[in-house]
Amino acid sequence: MRFEALASSSAGNAYIVEDGETRILLECGITHKKLLKLSGFALSEICACLVSHEHKDHSKAVADLIGRGMEVYMSVGTGTALGLESGYYPVESMEQFNVGTFDIVPFTTFHDAEEPLGFLIKSRVDGEVLAFATDTVNLRYRFPGLNILCIEANYDKAILERCERMPDKVKKRISNAHMEIDVLCDYLKSLDLSQCREIHLLHLSDATSHEGHFINKVARAVPRGIEITACRK
Repeated sequence: MRFEALASSSAGNAYIVEDGETRILLECGITHKKLLKLSGFALSEICACLVSHEHKDHSKAVADLIGRGMEVYMSVGTGTALGLESGYYPVESMEQFNVGTFDIVPFTTFHDAEEPLGFLIKSRVDGEVLAFATDTVNLRYRFPGLNILCIEANYDKAILERCERMPDKVKKRISNAHMEIDVLCDYLKSLDLSQCREIHLLHLSDATSHEGHFINKVARAVPRGIEITACRK
């Protein structure tokens, strides 16, 4: 299985997962034009898009993808928040569905959205397992047999506290809706990562994160040999 970040920030998020037979899009939070360009003008090779929640940096191109006939999956809460009465495939937490050679299990995440979801994806081609969770203040799930983990690492509490020009309201929203790096590291320590080969850090904040610092912190929290990357903006 292969994971690729096309965009990962508060300005827009989009990722590709493929296993050699099936290619899907996770999030479509950039314009359709930019999505075409960043995907190498190969959107026709992508058979579906999974949307975690309704915020525009995750869902901006939804209408365009539905319009071009792509299968788009999201929770009913997300669909309702986006004003969609039809055109998408509704999914529920812990109810498995299938896209091509992928078996996908949505799971509940914790964000200031109507019905946000993460996705556990298993390939029937190579047997690998990927977990994707962004925009969530924490996680309560453990993922056995995980090979690739794609997870939010949004901010550092100490950096956030030093942001004197940032309104308190914004600081409060960040801390109540996004995952802090130490929270992530504590979560990682609770997982069995013996089969994990890649960890991708998603949605780093421009103002309250530090890529090198985050990678080093995660490296100290997980077994040696796991490749850790901070996804490009």
